[in-house]
Amino acid sequence: MKNNILILGATGRTGELAVKYALEKGFAVKALVRNPDKITMQSNHLTVIKGSPTSIEDVRKAMKDCRYVISLMSALSDKESFSFKKIEAPQTLKKTMQNVITVMKENNIKRVMTLSSIGAGDSYPYAPWFMKLMMKLTNFKLVFEDHNAQEELLMQSGLDWTIARPVGLNNENAKSNLVVSYDKTPKPFKMSRAQLAQFFIHQIDKPDYIHKTPILSEKS
Repeated sequence: MKNNILILGATGRTGELAVKYALEKGFAVKALVRNPDKITMQSNHLTVIKGSPTSIEDVRKAMKDCRYVISLMSALSDKESFSFKKIEAPQTLKKTMQNVITVMKENNIKRVMTLSSIGAGDSYPYAPWFMKLMMKLTNFKLVFEDHNAQEELLMQSGLDWTIARPVGLNNENAKSNLVVSYDKTPKPFKMSRAQLAQFFIHQIDKPDYIHKTPILSEKS
């Protein structure tokens, strides 16, 4: 078996696929989740740990014996993100990344990848108009504030980070052509979660995108 990957957000739509793909590729996987019952797959190489990534003690327990970390967390639920009703920002991504960076340094772990989005950081000019409108009108603004916070923490961490900024995600099967850009709005503006999960697992032990913020999309 290859070295352990700690996957945060393993019960999410992309996270489930990432766990499956990592196991298929010969990695051992540790998943820190609030509700272990949501993990339906079984493998001798999958360790499920109950806890929260916003708890540093839970992160310490989960990261033991790991070499790589992948965060596929969401800032808010879809319902919360697109609501016009204002809520207090939970800052889930920021709190998680603070814990991840601290514990990685405690354990001398260098490699980390995290899920962000086009529109975060210096990719804001390449977000389409409808995303920018939703940021102004709904709690989508809080989502991107959280993305920006975790990105800034990673960029200042001294770790071997990669920040993936995908376009609009869907549940289709992965297409054959991953498209990587840095300074444009991809067309078509869509990507399968399957393709995204494969990107994370394929790149976790490779240097291609270290200290880079690729915008990811997909063509048939």
